Amino acid sequence: NMTAVEAIFAAKRALRRELKQKLKSLSSETKALETRTIAQKVITHPKYEAAENLSVYVSMNEEVGTDTIIRDALTKGKNLYVPYFNKDEMVMVRVANEADYEGLPFDTYGVRQPTDYLTRQNAISSTGLDLILCPGLGFSQQGHRIGRGKGYYDNYLTRYESVWGQTPYTIALAFQTQILEHIPCTESDRTLDLVITSS
Repeated sequence: NMTAVEAIFAAKRALRRELKQKLKSLSSETKALETRTIAQKVITHPKYEAAENLSVYVSMNEEVGTDTIIRDALTKGKNLYVPYFNKDEMVMVRVANEADYEGLPFDTYGVRQPTDYLTRQNAISSTGLDLILCPGLGFSQQGHRIGRGKGYYDNYLTRYESVWGQTPYTIALAFQTQILEHIPCTESDRTLDLVITSS
């Protein structure tokens, strides 16, 4: 019935506003401290160590930082893919090495974006992915996620599955303040395999 679905959408909208406020009020020190701890947990995690092909988001100011993880993956010779947001769709494209990563132009949010994504190797049509590290606004320990409302990651996983018949292992990176008891969700919302925090 529509009203139940509408109620969930309304609850999500309110929750997004609340989470954005919480994230705005986080100090730079807290973010830096938690980011360092999370990065160490990620790069020593068995799923990360085993992953040959992985996608890592390029972090915005209000997300757990991924710079250390990206550089680690490239240094270790992993096939690293980063997202490009093309209006309604997200694609994951290959970054060759640290110089390539450092050369990516910044978008209006100060996030490096592979604007030449069309000429780059695409994860779905090439190697596939063993692991996706994804951002979000809020998470539950059960792996429910609330994003920014564009559906980029849910849609990407659906497209990926239609080609590869399964989805990569998905890990979310979260500040403490982003962990919630409960997240309103519908059938189409995907559950993450793991949420990593600093605690």
